[in-house]
Amino acid sequence: DDLIAQKRWMGQEYSRQLRDIPGLELPVEEPWCRHMYWMYGVVLSEDRDMDAVAFARELHKLEVDTRPFFLGMHEQPVFQKRGLFVNGSYPVAERLAKQGLYLPSGLALTEDQIAEVCRAVRKVLS
Repeated sequence: DDLIAQKRWMGQEYSRQLRDIPGLELPVEEPWCRHMYWMYGVVLSEDRDMDAVAFARELHKLEVDTRPFFLGMHEQPVFQKRGLFVNGSYPVAERLAKQGLYLPSGLALTEDQIAEVCRAVRKVLS
């Protein structure tokens, strides 16, 4: 329970500090479902001048490490080698993999470190 509470606090703090940035999609929490924020993923709108790789590169220059979103199952090499998902079209999964990344979300993150990450995100996207 304590770990989940810590993760939820971190996710809510990220959302509070990043919610007004145009073109940045944040995790959604619905009244019927509580987000655990295992990782804090953001997605850049396609009308931005960069994809997640470029976004990660710019954040890294500001000493913020990120992780890419997982590839869709149809793009996983193991499934491609087996001939699965041939000629399939999965535009949502492809967009998320191209435009999404995870911000730092380790349990040891402090409030000041989250604020530092958010400042870097704002700087890169301004």
